[in-house]
Amino acid sequence: MMSRNETPSSRVVHNSDTFCIERKYEGGQAIISKVLVDIQGLSYLYNEYNILRTFLSECEAARRAIRKGRGADGKLVTILEWAEGCSLEEWLQRHPLPTSYKNKGESDDLMERVNIAKAIAHAVSQVHEKGVLHNRLTPGNIIIDMESGAESCRVKIIDFAHAEKIDVGEMVDGVDEQFNVDISGLGYTCNDLFLGGSDRHAPEAIVALIANLMQLTTIAYTCVKDAYLDLEQMVDLPDIFLFNRSEEEMSRGPQLLPGKLYGRNKELALLIDTYQRITSKQRDSPEVILISGDSGTGKSSLVEGLRGKVKANGGYFITGKFDQLRGVQPYTALITAFGELCDSILEMDSGTVEQVSLAIKEAVGEQGRVLTDVIPSLIKVIGEQPEVTDASGIDAHNRLVFLFRGFVRSISKTSNLVILSLLDLQWADSSSLALIKMLVTDSANHSLVFIGVYLDNDLTDTHPASLTLREIRKRNDNITNIKMEKLARQEVDRIISGELGMQTRFVRSLANVVNEKANGNVFFVIQILLYLLDERLLVFDRDICVWEWDEHHIRSKINRFDNVQDVVASRILKRSTDMKNILSVAAAIGSDFDEVTVVVATKDRESVWFPIENQQMLAYSEKEVHLLIHAAVREGLVKTTETEHKFRFVHDSIQKAAYSLLSLEQSRRLHLQIGSLACEKSSEDTAEILLFFAVDQLNKGSILIECQQAKIKLANLNLRAAQKAIKSSAFGSAVEYLRTGIELLCDGDWQDNSHDQRWESEYTLSLELFTSLAECLYCTGQLDQIENLVNEIFRYSRCFADKQRAHLCLIKCITGMGRLDEAIDLGFEGLAQVGEKFPSSVSTRVVLFDLLKTKLMLAGKSDEDVCSLPIMKNEDKLAAMKIMSDIGPTVFFSRPKYVPLLIFRALRLSLKFGLCNETANSFAAYGLILGTGLGQYRSGYRFGQLALTLAAKHNTREWVGYVYMLVYSSINHWVMPLEKTIYPLKYSHSLCMEAGAVDIAGYSACAASIQSFVSGEVLSTLEHDMQLFSQQMTEYSDEVTPGLLSPFHQCVLNLMGRSENPVKLTGEVMNEDMQISRMAKQSNKQAELAVYMNIVWLSYLFGDYSRAGEFVNKLIRETDVIGSQGEEIMKTFYCGLTCFALAKDTNDRKWKKIAMKSLKMIKKWSQLSPYNCLQKLFLLKAEAAILKRCYSKAEKYYYEALVYSRKHGFLNDEALAHERLGLFLSEKKNDKAAFDQLTSAKELYEQWGAYAKVKHIRRKLRDLELSLSSS
Repeated sequence: MMSRNETPSSRVVHNSDTFCIERKYEGGQAIISKVLVDIQGLSYLYNEYNILRTFLSECEAARRAIRKGRGADGKLVTILEWAEGCSLEEWLQRHPLPTSYKNKGESDDLMERVNIAKAIAHAVSQVHEKGVLHNRLTPGNIIIDMESGAESCRVKIIDFAHAEKIDVGEMVDGVDEQFNVDISGLGYTCNDLFLGGSDRHAPEAIVALIANLMQLTTIAYTCVKDAYLDLEQMVDLPDIFLFNRSEEEMSRGPQLLPGKLYGRNKELALLIDTYQRITSKQRDSPEVILISGDSGTGKSSLVEGLRGKVKANGGYFITGKFDQLRGVQPYTALITAFGELCDSILEMDSGTVEQVSLAIKEAVGEQGRVLTDVIPSLIKVIGEQPEVTDASGIDAHNRLVFLFRGFVRSISKTSNLVILSLLDLQWADSSSLALIKMLVTDSANHSLVFIGVYLDNDLTDTHPASLTLREIRKRNDNITNIKMEKLARQEVDRIISGELGMQTRFVRSLANVVNEKANGNVFFVIQILLYLLDERLLVFDRDICVWEWDEHHIRSKINRFDNVQDVVASRILKRSTDMKNILSVAAAIGSDFDEVTVVVATKDRESVWFPIENQQMLAYSEKEVHLLIHAAVREGLVKTTETEHKFRFVHDSIQKAAYSLLSLEQSRRLHLQIGSLACEKSSEDTAEILLFFAVDQLNKGSILIECQQAKIKLANLNLRAAQKAIKSSAFGSAVEYLRTGIELLCDGDWQDNSHDQRWESEYTLSLELFTSLAECLYCTGQLDQIENLVNEIFRYSRCFADKQRAHLCLIKCITGMGRLDEAIDLGFEGLAQVGEKFPSSVSTRVVLFDLLKTKLMLAGKSDEDVCSLPIMKNEDKLAAMKIMSDIGPTVFFSRPKYVPLLIFRALRLSLKFGLCNETANSFAAYGLILGTGLGQYRSGYRFGQLALTLAAKHNTREWVGYVYMLVYSSINHWVMPLEKTIYPLKYSHSLCMEAGAVDIAGYSACAASIQSFVSGEVLSTLEHDMQLFSQQMTEYSDEVTPGLLSPFHQCVLNLMGRSENPVKLTGEVMNEDMQISRMAKQSNKQAELAVYMNIVWLSYLFGDYSRAGEFVNKLIRETDVIGSQGEEIMKTFYCGLTCFALAKDTNDRKWKKIAMKSLKMIKKWSQLSPYNCLQKLFLLKAEAAILKRCYSKAEKYYYEALVYSRKHGFLNDEALAHERLGLFLSEKKNDKAAFDQLTSAKELYEQWGAYAKVKHIRRKLRDLELSLSSS
């Protein structure tokens, strides 16, 4: 036969008295030309053509008939598709049979021949499915293509001259026999392939196959497909179906092997292909693989199929499982998974462990304790961590997320990939879901692959897991979905065949009965088989070495079961009482359990913590527990895990079945027993670790507790569990613990007004439970439930100090609901209760009087005096400082006139009563008012520096970050170059993110971006940073910062040419009209004015002075709103430029007045901060000189502006100065000089990345070129 690489040419491949067959080429494709030589072959020629054309045109096993007609010599000819490869006859000539298959050395040759036989049987089966009988099946009529190896052997059946069409639809009895010709032909072909007339010590399976094909036995094949299925099993499971087995091996029967994957080759191939695709490409965010399906479809086993490949590639494969019985406990699956990760790290060499440890420490900094509190195993990798400052509420959650992200990134950097597999997401607690969402949407982590496994029939559209997955899909496009459908009937046949070691055709009657009940659920199939073995309904006949059964008896037995859990429960009931007891205890503990906990739960006969009357305790020694658990492992009910002495139920259905053996009363007593003993027997070291577990167990049995003191004791334990959950930001779990504690305390409904006595007798416990619940409800967004709780607290609180936390929580709640004025009023009410009243209205006079009082208190006090003040201890004043700090942002946006009064009051309280966390913030804000607000810039700078010193003294990350943000965004530019404020602002952003203060971090990021913009940073770099900041804030659900940053971001995009209209602030990031409307509705003046300012900037730059003037009018009306230093400079500068242009065009004195005011302000700032403002001053002076017709001065000022722009590194100002000078020279008809200046401007704008401006100036240059050429 011709090879694929042979030069195309026609040649005869077969010649006889009847036909001449040539290989030819048409259009570069090989074809067969079958020429009729003898007219006696005419019917055969056309029969083959018609069979191929009519019945086998879509059959892959037959070649395609292209056309028929006459050749050049007039002879009849049919043109057929060329089949690549060689005939089986030729292959056999080149591959002689081995002398024997007896030795294992010949197994490779045998497997190759089995693969070929399988491919041939499949091809013949395909032909038969089309209703075609070949009638001449011989090695010479079978083409095999082995280019990709025997495993991928492709087969074409040729020479259909003697074929005939059979009506498959009527195949009942007679037609089966018609196919016997081909079945026998296949038998003789296999004989040539394997035996060649001698048994050659071939496996019995091969000899039997050939005999059955040749119709030599009573169990002969009736269709080729059965032979194909048998050969396929020989290939897939050679140890069972090909090679000879002992009687013991054949009688072993079905076994449930943990992790074994049944009938999921397609899904496993998709999973592995996805993994290989992930490892071979450049990733820009975490990859997500979601695997869903019904219980028992093999989802967990599918995931485990990836473990070996990941580890072989140097990655981490970690897994955890959420448990329905532990739904309240936070982070259970994550703790398990990352505990496994820590163990994997410690198994490496010391150098690698040290490298990973350092990477983690670098990522989490001084905040490592936050993570080790959640993942205790991490201590083994990074050591004990120092205590950290407590964060509250949303800040605590954000801090955990930030640190967890950094932790996972650091691990990812030291390995190829981290595969995080979490099972049963439908049972995940809300805190775990929130953390998962933040991990898998972390665009900065390129080495994380998340595999989420869940029961889709348990998820409604409003289920928390559904909502989380929906959010993930919105934010991450790298998602692969694998749906585990029910197994096809053929796969169920194969499973049963494989488990019993019997060929598929012999187990169909059993498979029919089993699948009627199992309905394609593989776990159900295996459990039914095991049940049949237990009940001796499935018996091995040792005389004939086959399994036997009575299908009618089996059907009657298994039809009484409603589901797989009933089957498993029935099997467990057959076990010993001790085994059942241990399994019930283990099931009550959870899907994962350890030997120690089972021992603790069953060791003692009396519990002193929560005694129950008539309690019958289980009692087993450590040795008994060990033996019983390992017996359960051998029985296939539980399995070992990666961690020593820890076990997991093989399937949830087994756990549920074991648990179902308990009555409701028994389960409650057992949970109470387990929880009670866990509390009693835990040491100081393990008490906190077991707290969640113990409290959950006790809560499940709490209805049996009648003693009121025991209820109060359990309520206290629930409070402890809630506090621990809050510490790890698991607010959803904390809510459940707190509600349970309140129910225990109040005997049910706390809103029943009969609980005055309970508050009286358990005041401290009641106050803490109710207050903590209100705070946690706020953190979980359940705002509608808070007001009633807070009213309950207000009703029973003995003093304002006791209600302060609830008061602050209510303020946040009302603010979150958009009732800003109501929140501010509530804040002022609270301040009044601690002796700090504020006026009902604010005038300039009131503000100035308050400022004077503050200055008088500061008079004569040096910075050292202030730093030496004692720590504030007055509880009322501490409360006042906290309230003012909390309502400050709301007041800033909604009632800005009150802001100075809050700052002055906080500063005076610090001077009088001492320093606290909020003091540094107050001094920084005071410096801002003095500088930006009142123009007392040097005084403002002094208090800014003092604020930094005070913040460093308290060393609280959140407050240090906050003070840095205020000082470097709005104060320090008076004495330092603007570009030198950018790094401190980014440092502030980092500190605040680590502290979880996302809102402050957002302001810092926003200020850093604006300062960079004003400083003339290259726009492409700036846009990238803005994109990252915006994305980060969106990921952390910060809705305020994007509103402030988006106008500047869109302005950058407009300048870069990435918008339809460079003047309209609408494009990729925002819509101008919608943004203005939204910000006005939210009373967010700061963000609204940011939009106006950027519109003025763009409108002026692109020569639309009228539009710029419209928004200048809006800007100057809002005198109470102060932005960052960069914003204030640019607002004043571009308002001045716009008004000079409009004054020149319209002669309206109004514009000149505004312009001169801007000039005066920039002049004042230039004396303090020449680096930032001098070039802007000269540009404004040039425009003012033009207005006065002092043209020589104007030209001089333009050149001064150019000099200082270049000297101070303001690329944007230098480009603008060249442009304005060019336009001025053009008006003076000095076209050559104007052309040079505009060319320089174009080059600088291009260097800056402002391609829209480049395009804008090019139009002006074209006009000048025309003018110059005409002159």
